[in-house]
Amino acid sequence: MHGQAFNEAVNDGHIKRDDLVLMMSFDGAQLYANKASDCWIFIWVILDRAPDGRYLKKSVLPGGFIPRPNKPKHIDSYLFPSLHHLSALQKEGLHMWDASQQAIVTSEPFFCLATADGPGMAYQNGLVGHHGKNGCRLFSTLPGHHKQGGTHYYPALLKPYNYSVRSCDHPDIDVYNLPSYSVQDYEQKLKYVMASKTETEFKRCHC
Repeated sequence: MHGQAFNEAVNDGHIKRDDLVLMMSFDGAQLYANKASDCWIFIWVILDRAPDGRYLKKSVLPGGFIPRPNKPKHIDSYLFPSLHHLSALQKEGLHMWDASQQAIVTSEPFFCLATADGPGMAYQNGLVGHHGKNGCRLFSTLPGHHKQGGTHYYPALLKPYNYSVRSCDHPDIDVYNLPSYSVQDYEQKLKYVMASKTETEFKRCHC
């Protein structure tokens, strides 16, 4: 971890010498090759460990398991117990034996990263996912195109030949001059989605 956000957290005192730095990772998994066995798993990784050891099975901490038959609709209800436990440790401190200091130290775990692939991140942050009109795991203003009569958008920068589809008939987009967004843009679109009165209206608004 050498990014600006991490270094600022250290310099500001949010991450202290004895604090564990954690990453949560969330993903779907198929347990059997030829059976319908999709499930969802999330884990905790201690980033203080060296890169060649932090991802070994003995070092990874299981966070939770969400079985089939249906995909989780309210992922927060599954993540809450683990996050609640973390919050308690942050407030009360985690007492550990530090062999290098020959002393008991108190760690206030720092939640540094929440990671997932595209579909998994859509479950975590509530955004539309990679197939939406503005498909991105982070709020994006890059519009996509979909086939005539289709609903799955593709992030094509160039307008397809002889293409005229309502709502995504925009011209070519320069990869060196991608559209930017502001906090005001985000707030405006958030209010638009939150104004939904039914589940059907919500799905239509947040696509």
